[in-house]
Amino acid sequence: MKLLPLTFGLMFCLGISAQTSLLGNVINWTHGEAVIAHFGMFNGEMTEMGTISPDGTLNIPLDPDYFTSIKKLAEKEAAEAPEGWSMSYRTIASTFSCMFEENITTSNGEAIVSGLPELLITDKSGQTEYGYLYAVSSPEVAWWLKTYGEKGISPGYYLSWIYIESPAAATGECKIPTYTGNGEEMYEDTLLFDVKLEKGWNVVKYEITEIFTSQTGKTYPSKTLVSRLPEVPDDLQWHAIGN
Repeated sequence: MKLLPLTFGLMFCLGISAQTSLLGNVINWTHGEAVIAHFGMFNGEMTEMGTISPDGTLNIPLDPDYFTSIKKLAEKEAAEAPEGWSMSYRTIASTFSCMFEENITTSNGEAIVSGLPELLITDKSGQTEYGYLYAVSSPEVAWWLKTYGEKGISPGYYLSWIYIESPAAATGECKIPTYTGNGEEMYEDTLLFDVKLEKGWNVVKYEITEIFTSQTGKTYPSKTLVSRLPEVPDDLQWHAIGN
């Protein structure tokens, strides 16, 4: 099972513009006022990505010059990095790939990809963590993401917001023979890419359409469709899953 990443490099949704900000309501929110934050890997510096109000209203502004902002953060991180550490950026070709196979065709494949990191929720001081925020079709998908595939899954989807500075695309089919961990039991994990990205922010949907059920009863995604959405789905849910 290949768990596709949510890049740096989610109850009812209010009107959402994918190009300016993410707005919505977090289901069953009980932690009062909070922020969505990212902490530097080496310097531990807190960067506020968005806010959650006491009634669960979510607001994540989408920086129109996001890559410039990310580069500045990365340079600050690099200054605190241990000797021998090097920084690199993900590209279209590396983001939408097929393990060691060359089955995915890309256009502008070397375009740099940046995007929202894992959405950590904390109090305003950054001292108390409330878990992570997920943009999904159901709580089951959120828990599957939170546990990196350890929990079972059923058909559904999750979303990722990514930013590029010029149009790019990735198309193709990727089939990965995958062990379940139950002896020699295997299944084929298929990814279908039809991703045509525009300059700026893009909503990418990972839709799990087929499931493999192991002899142990555990379920795994066996077919996932990856595509760009023109707008956020009406049935999107925002779930906060605690640590």
